[in-house]
Formats: sequence, C-alpha cells, structure tokens
Amino acid sequence: MSGGGRWIMLPIIKEFLEKYNPYLQPFYFFTAWVLLILLGINLVKTVTDIWQRSQKMHEIPCSNCQYFTNDHRLKCTVQPNLANTYEAVNCPDFIAQKKY
Repeated sequence: MSGGGRWIMLPIIKEFLEKYNPYLQPFYFFTAWVLLILLGINLVKTVTDIWQRSQKMHEIPCSNCQYFTNDHRLKCTVQPNLANTYEAVNCPDFIAQKKY
C-alpha cells in the first residue's frame, strides 16, 4: 500500500483482467443473478417462518383464560411458568373468561 492508502493492483492480475474481461462478463452476470435468486429464496423462507410462528402464537389461549392476570409480574395465577408459552396451548387448567 502506498499513496495514501490506495491499493496497487498487481501487474499480473491487472493484465489478466484486461485480457479476459470479455470472457468474464457472463460469469459476473451469472453470479449477480445467482446472488439475487438466493436473496429472494432467503426472503421467502424468512416470511414463511414468521407466518408459521405467528400462527402458532395465536394458538396460545392464555389471554382468554380466567386465570390470566395480564400483569408482567404474574401472568397466570395457576400455571405461571407456562403462561404465554407454546406449552400453554394444551393447558389443563384453562377456563375461558366469562364475557359480560
């Protein structure tokens, strides 16, 4: 490195890139499309994972239970360790709130 932090390309690499650039352009094009496709696949997987988690979270019945306190210190008076977790989906102590 010299000249204030600028990179000096090795002459052999510079010569190679100048000589074979027309042949490398399809490779660059293909690589860019592969990266875009991988990005799209990753985005789709992320969205489906979020969708599946949200569907599972909506199965948790705690907020509709008679014993749910809606207090961050003690969420459930009967099963405080299970409250608002995936294990609470089949809670044996669930009793639906009475709607007035």
